[in-house]
Amino acid sequence: MKVLGIDTSTKTTAIGLIEDEKVLAEYNLTGLVSHSESVTDMIEEIFDKFNFELSDIDLISVGVGPGSFTGLRIGITIAKVMAFSLDKDVIGVSSLVANAMNEYGKVLNIVDARRGNVYASIIDNTDEVKILMEDKMTSFEEIKDEVNKYENVVVTGIDGDKFIDELPNSRLSLNKSMSGVNIAKLGLIEFKKRGADDAFNLVPNYLKLSQAEKEHGKDN
Repeated sequence: MKVLGIDTSTKTTAIGLIEDEKVLAEYNLTGLVSHSESVTDMIEEIFDKFNFELSDIDLISVGVGPGSFTGLRIGITIAKVMAFSLDKDVIGVSSLVANAMNEYGKVLNIVDARRGNVYASIIDNTDEVKILMEDKMTSFEEIKDEVNKYENVVVTGIDGDKFIDELPNSRLSLNKSMSGVNIAKLGLIEFKKRGADDAFNLVPNYLKLSQAEKEHGKDN
């Protein structure tokens, strides 16, 4: 089963292609280029270089966040358009969990949500991906309490270095970048458990209101 992975939840545009457990291609780009400009170009380049056809894809897996409001909308929209136009299954997966799959063992993925809050999840990636703490936005103090339940936790995520000094039972991952291959792998795992998502209802997992939504609420 060929699975295309797409994630635009961070500054990294991450694209990956797998066939069952085999990695076929991966393309991750971090920089000032807009996700909307890079995603389709990267997918086209991968398929041209490896002589694959888009019609060969069986499943499209996309990171639904939490993360950048604009970035998430772009990635999910592209995944949905591809699913509709190619008549393929699509599935949304946690960007936090996928990123944590870069490491082995118990892994905390943490992203600064500002004002003393963080986005975080904890997994056990030993024999299989086991969720120890679901994605949440909460205070860093709560995350410290959660992490202290375990030993030898690996801390990853784009902001892991901001918090590692306050997590004594942990070490910092050297590989913090999002992986499109991990998005594809997690999509395949989730697809086997629960099947595909309804593309019409696939939405970002923001975990908090955007500023525009907050301002709109003030007016009501």
